Amino acid sequence: MAKTPAISLSNFIRLAICVAAMWFVLRGVKVNDSVMLLGGVQELTGTVTDLGDRISIQQAGFAGRGLDGSLRIVALDEVAVDEQGKPRIEYGLRTAWRNSRGGYLLIALLIYFPTVFLQGIRLRWLLRAQTICLGYWECVKLSVAGNFLNFATPLGSNAGDVFKAVVVTKHTDRKTEAVATIALDRVIGLGTLLLCVGAITIFCSAEGRLGKLRPYVLTAVGIGVVSVIAYLSPFIRPAFRAVVPGRWLESAAASSLFSHVLRMDSAARGLARRRAIVFGAVFVTVLLQTMAMTAYFFVAVALQLDAHLRNMFEYYAYFYTGTVVQALPGPPQGLGTVELAYRYFFAPFGSVSQIVCMAFMIRLMVLICALPGLLVTLTGSYKPRDMHTETVPSVVPDAH
Repeated sequence: MAKTPAISLSNFIRLAICVAAMWFVLRGVKVNDSVMLLGGVQELTGTVTDLGDRISIQQAGFAGRGLDGSLRIVALDEVAVDEQGKPRIEYGLRTAWRNSRGGYLLIALLIYFPTVFLQGIRLRWLLRAQTICLGYWECVKLSVAGNFLNFATPLGSNAGDVFKAVVVTKHTDRKTEAVATIALDRVIGLGTLLLCVGAITIFCSAEGRLGKLRPYVLTAVGIGVVSVIAYLSPFIRPAFRAVVPGRWLESAAASSLFSHVLRMDSAARGLARRRAIVFGAVFVTVLLQTMAMTAYFFVAVALQLDAHLRNMFEYYAYFYTGTVVQALPGPPQGLGTVELAYRYFFAPFGSVSQIVCMAFMIRLMVLICALPGLLVTLTGSYKPRDMHTETVPSVVPDAH
């Protein structure tokens, strides 16, 4: 009962962030299209149809704005242009949906769906590194169920990890190592995201939007790399033990919590020594993330944003960044914050309405691919039948 106020405050903060972010995003969304004529003295609102060197506007009938619902034909040279020389035509929600190309949306769905099978491979490898053997299909079931729970519960992207940790710990004596594996699975995913964004920003122009992002991304990557090196360094721990009073260590060693910390530490360091598994997990993560970003890119193409091969990697970097935002503490699934990030990054490539439609379609696509997880959770088929723990010598966690 004592934790209820803290939980309520946390949920209130998350809801406030979500509402504020969505307000910033949606205030620029338009239902109808708008066209600004030369001189910026008149804006036509309605439904725009491209006629080559001209456009037609079926004007909306708004009282007091001189719009009577009539059809008007305007030459492109009569339309104002923005800083990049593009006609100031902003497509609203109706046109964004009406002009979306279903074939590209289907391609995006087909590209994204197999990513859960790669998630299953990665989870199985990481569990085997802790001598916990779980069948491949059981790992796939856990992954797809976790993906569904990410949408179905208020915990957001943490719900799937909690579910997988709970299920795995019920079927092995190495419960602490199982929890550590699920945490390491998340760390590898987020770390690979940052590395991919950093790699893309290194090769981009310093004057572009990605160039402005580069210092922050490289700083985050640098902090992560230094932290990992310091954690695995054989010199840091002895130095730490030398400066920490012995009575503190003795007191900590007597607590059961500290023993679990030591076992998680041993699991993490043990995984680091299994380099083949680590590199394999990173490779699989890069592959599944690339598939996901490619699917997102096809959604942008389907909604007719300015998406083509020349700016594909820029799109990937922005999608990667949106995924990192989604994983941060805040609203479930980054609702609002991801859309806000998309609105900033993709502003040069389409209207706010197109960007919001893209964000919604991406969420819908991910949810559709996660729906098999509903069946898995309802039937209880996630409960592993071929799981066991390999017999290994008793190992005392290394406190050094």
